[in-house]
Amino acid sequence: MAEKKKSGGWGLFLLFWTMLLLLLGFLACVFFYKYAAVYEQTRPEKAMDRILETMSEEELHKALADSVTDVSEYEDARTLFENFFAQSVRGKKLSYRRDMSRSDSDQTVFFLYAGAARLGEFRLVPDENSPNYGFGRTDWRLDAITAAPVTNNLAAITVQIDAPDGVDVRINGAPLHEEQIIDPAVDLTELTPLEMRMGARIRMVRYEISPLYGDIIVTDGEGNEVAPLSAVENGLVRYVVKPTETYSFKIEAPEGVVVTVSGAELGEEEIASRESNMFRGLDSWLPDGGYETILYAADGLFTVPDIHASYEGVELSPVVGEDGKVYFFYPDSEDVTELMRSAAEGFFDAYMSYANYKYNGAALNDLLDRILPGTELDSYARNSYDAMIWASATEVSYDELRYENFHRVGSNCFTCTILYKADFTATSWYEQYSYAMRDGYKMVFIHDGSTWRAASMSAFD
Repeated sequence: MAEKKKSGGWGLFLLFWTMLLLLLGFLACVFFYKYAAVYEQTRPEKAMDRILETMSEEELHKALADSVTDVSEYEDARTLFENFFAQSVRGKKLSYRRDMSRSDSDQTVFFLYAGAARLGEFRLVPDENSPNYGFGRTDWRLDAITAAPVTNNLAAITVQIDAPDGVDVRINGAPLHEEQIIDPAVDLTELTPLEMRMGARIRMVRYEISPLYGDIIVTDGEGNEVAPLSAVENGLVRYVVKPTETYSFKIEAPEGVVVTVSGAELGEEEIASRESNMFRGLDSWLPDGGYETILYAADGLFTVPDIHASYEGVELSPVVGEDGKVYFFYPDSEDVTELMRSAAEGFFDAYMSYANYKYNGAALNDLLDRILPGTELDSYARNSYDAMIWASATEVSYDELRYENFHRVGSNCFTCTILYKADFTATSWYEQYSYAMRDGYKMVFIHDGSTWRAASMSAFD
């Protein structure tokens, strides 16, 4: 009988603990079920979902736009943002991802996306008006929206600009700075072959500006827009601001004269023409022939031409015509005689007397005595008489008169130049007036067997 009583007590003990464990399990289930419901209700994601459901696209736009940060002096961050929002956000499905590195009981941060583009951050904090859910849980409210840097979603572009030093080059209206120069001496991309040969040619400075993201408008020193050289390639776009002023030259020199422009010797590519007009009609007097005169010309240069010439190692002095044309001549020959110089002086005195005084009959005869008969110059002088008898008497006062560049051509010919600067006072029956003149002539003289006579006379252009 005692053993049966003992066995019944153990059963009651097991029943008690079984019921106790069931009760505890039930209570635990009730607790965890209630916690799970509270947890689900108070998850920050629930609040984030409600925020996005109730926030209109315009409200989102305003919240992000109000927190856009500056980019650079060359671009307006708000404009970049507006373009980005219009193209990449409007009408797009939004998503978010929780930033676990900055989420705790005091805040929860979500990254907001439109497609793959991150728009910004939503910062949620516990809502002070939240019901008391217990378990340390609370509702969440939106505390702040911060836009991500708009440049994070845009392709960066590097801009290189070549420009003359000192030119006020601007990007979107803002000037470039000295610290943006990456090369102080680069060649202009559009130099002519001649200019590329010049040792002292124009050099440009190269600026590099990076990063840029939006529309780029480059302007030169006069505010004119400059087009890019090509489309963006590998994130790089290049511009060249050309100098506003270009230069040209015309240079006339006899054959054999070496002409250089800014250190570059002129050659066949720069020859515009060859001619021997100074000796036209003189073949019968020049068995050895005259010489050719070469005209060099170039335009569209960005380098100021520094012009020099030499003949057999002798540096030559230039003569500059009225239109800027530069002339060079052979240097004085060693066998030039005083008779040659006297012939040039006597001819020019007779020519100016005939051209500037009323007593043209005697003056013309004196002039014709100094001109080689049968030449174009002889015909010109004879045919001018009818017009010259009506010319006003003119007094000449020379400020400068030079006879230079005497050069022997064969045994019976020489060339020279006559240059003068003078004041003229003309008197007619009804008025008197004065004027100044600088002029000059290229001359050819032929020895006719007895004396030197003028055979050709060409004015400088």
